[in-house]
Amino acid sequence: MDSNLKEEFERIKKELSKTKTELELVENKLEYCQNRLLDIRNEKDNLKKEIIKYETIDIEKKLNDFQKLSDEFLKQKHRLEITKELLDDSREEILLLKEIINDFKNLSSFDFIRSNYPNNIDEYFIKYEKYAKYKNKDHIKYKK
Repeated sequence: MDSNLKEEFERIKKELSKTKTELELVENKLEYCQNRLLDIRNEKDNLKKEIIKYETIDIEKKLNDFQKLSDEFLKQKHRLEITKELLDDSREEILLLKEIINDFKNLSSFDFIRSNYPNNIDEYFIKYEKYAKYKNKDHIKYKK
């Protein structure tokens, strides 16, 4: 029986050695997998940072584009308001000029000779003096 025990002991010893080898192999695989997992986590974190960086750049670009569009809109709005004011002034001036023309049509020759011009001509030169062709209006006598 002693030989059976010896054989059994040798067999168990071989199994133990084989198991140790397998265990070392499994431990090596585990270490590799843990390192690989750590690398993947680091890569994932880096990718998240890159994504956040590019999203931030994209948002800043969109914000800049929006700001440019907003500025352009405000410029156009301002131009529109100025143009509208100029058109309104021109419309008023045209209406006043029409009145003046009609008043001159109805003016008698004696009034024209005596320089009795229509009253609204004074209003025209006062209101639209900046547009007047002649700043010196000595050729027109104002009624006072």
